[in-house]
Amino acid sequence: MSSIQFNLRKLNALSPGLVNQEDWTNWSHLDYQWPEGGNTPPASAIPAMMRRRMSAISKLAVQIATELIEHESVDFVVFSSRHGELQRTITLLNEIQAGQDASPTAFSQSVHNTAAGLFTIATKQAIPATSLSGGEDSFHYALTEAAIYLTENPKHKVLVVDFDAPLPEPYTPFNQYHVPPYAFGVIIEHGEQFTVSRSSSSSSSSSSSSSSRHDATLLLPQALAFYANVMNAAPTFVIQSSRQHWEWCTKGTWNVDSNQ
Repeated sequence: MSSIQFNLRKLNALSPGLVNQEDWTNWSHLDYQWPEGGNTPPASAIPAMMRRRMSAISKLAVQIATELIEHESVDFVVFSSRHGELQRTITLLNEIQAGQDASPTAFSQSVHNTAAGLFTIATKQAIPATSLSGGEDSFHYALTEAAIYLTENPKHKVLVVDFDAPLPEPYTPFNQYHVPPYAFGVIIEHGEQFTVSRSSSSSSSSSSSSSSRHDATLLLPQALAFYANVMNAAPTFVIQSSRQHWEWCTKGTWNVDSNQ
C-alpha cells in the first residue's frame, strides 16, 4: 500500500446543465442524475477565436482551469483524461479512410495534451503542465503526480483538471460510465488535510468492497465520485476500480461552498 497527502484549496466542475455550485448540490441530492436537456456550459474565459476551433470537451477543461486560477497562482498543472480527444481522432481517421486530406488544425488538436496546451495559450501563462491517462484511475494518478511534485516543492500549488466524454461510435458499447461530458478541477497544496491510500483491488478487504457496492457514486467517474463525497462531507470513503482501491481519509472539514 502507498499513500499521498495534500490540502485542498479550491474546486469547481462543469457539465451540461450543471454550471454552478447550486446545480451540483441539487445533482448530489438527486442521486447524481443529470438534468434533462442541460445547456452547454459557457466558455467565456476562452478567447473567441480559439474557442471556435476547440472541441466541446477541451472547452470544458480549459474553462474550468481558467476559472480556478482567476484569483490563484499555481506553479504546475496536471490534466488527466481517460479518452481525451478521441472524437476528433476518429473523425480524422474516417476522413483519411475516405481518401480526404486530414485537417492540420484538427490534427494539432487531436493529441492527448491538447487541453493543456490550449490552457497555457488562453491564459498567456507559461506554467509547466503535463497530461496523462491511466484508464479509469486517471484522476487518482493525476493527484499522485501532483502530490509527488508538492513533496519536492512544498511551497507551491498545483492545479489538477480531470475531464472526459462518452465514447463516440464505434466504441459506444465500451462506455463504462453513462454520464455527459464533464470537467472537474482542484487546486491543491502541501499538507495533511486529505490522505489517499492506494492498494490493489485484489488485496483490498472484502468488507470495504461490500460496504460500497451499492453506493451510487460507483456509477460515476472517479473525479465526480470524489466531488460527491466531498459535498456530502464524508470523513472517509473508498473509490474503487477494477485494479485499484483508493481509500480517502479527511482531517477536519472542508466547506465546498467556500472554495477557500
